[in-house]
Parts: sequence; structure tokens; C-alpha cells
Amino acid sequence: MFKIRPKYVFYLTIFCSFFINNTYAEDTGEKLSSGCLGCHGIVSYSNIYPYFLVPKLANQHKEYIVISLKAYKSGQRKHPTMNAQASKLSDNQIELIADYFSKLGESANNIKTNKEIKVIEEINTCVACHGTDGNSVANIFPKIAGQHENYIYYALRSYKNGSRENPIMLGITSALSDNQMKKLSRYFSRHKGLYSINKGIFSESKK
Repeated sequence: MFKIRPKYVFYLTIFCSFFINNTYAEDTGEKLSSGCLGCHGIVSYSNIYPYFLVPKLANQHKEYIVISLKAYKSGQRKHPTMNAQASKLSDNQIELIADYFSKLGESANNIKTNKEIKVIEEINTCVACHGTDGNSVANIFPKIAGQHENYIYYALRSYKNGSRENPIMLGITSALSDNQMKKLSRYFSRHKGLYSINKGIFSESKK
């Protein structure tokens, strides 16, 4: 009968302990987000088709990021790259990633203050959920203040044509003209709120 010598048991225990500890140590929001930064960590990086600037995530509500990633994971929200990335994540990993992005600091590039920007009439359709400056009234609603103008417009059009599903947003955008959606996109993009991240592998900080 094969017997394991005590000293080998000792070494095996040490090895397993080291492996397990390092496995769990890897699961941090920052490390899990490295794949996300391949697109979201490059300033003004764009999706090719349809064309839109990849959304800013720094300072976004954690709760909203969790909701979004779970929607991509389930297929409720559709984007080939995001569906593939989210499908690999556990609920705990999603929480860690969301927490990481929600706590990233602000950028010095945002120089306007929200009080400097004149409120437009079209804002009335958005105030109940997103607030007058786009920083939202509850964490389950996304911040859109400081988001790329191009991306806000793309999102509004997607809600209106039904390619992005949300009954409330469908009802709101159905009543908006293309020009009104452009005005809203410009308005919210000029406010302080979300920030660009410059940490991707091809970002300026890596050159």
C-alpha cells in the first residue's frame, strides 16, 4: 500500500495554501478590469459598427454597472464583445469590477461646472431619473453627465428604434425628434460627472 511521507504532506499543504491564496488575491476589481480597459481605458476609443465612442465608466454608479453587466451576461442587452466578456464573469466578479470603476477619481480634463450650463427645455423629459445635470437621482439609473455626446445620442436612438430594450426609455424617446436627442446629448455631455480613463494597453500612458 502506497504511503505518503509526512514531509511530503507538509510540502503539499504549503503549495496548496499558496495556490489558493494567490488565486483569491487575483480576484480584485482592478485586475479583473484589465480586459475592460482594453476598450474603456483608451480615451476616445470607438466602436466601429455602429460607430460610437466607447462609454466612459469612471465614477459611474456601481449599481448601474452591475445591472448592465448582468444584462449583457444574460443576453438581454446585446453587443457581441460585451456579451462574450460578461458571460465569463461570476456575480462576485461583476460586483468587484463595478466597485472598481465607480471609485475611480475625476479627470482634470473636465473644467466646466454644472452651474455654468444653461438648462434646456428638453431636459424635462429626463429630470425624474437622471436629474437636471445628468448625475441621476438614484444609483440604479446611470449617470450621463460628462458622457460622450456621441454615445448618449447613440443610446437614445437605440432606445427609440427598439434595438436596446427598456420600456420607459422607449416611451420617452418615441416622443423626441432627432434634433431634440442631439440637443440632450450635447447638454448632458458638457456637465461634470463621468470621466475618461487612460489606462488601456494602447493608451497614451503606455506609450
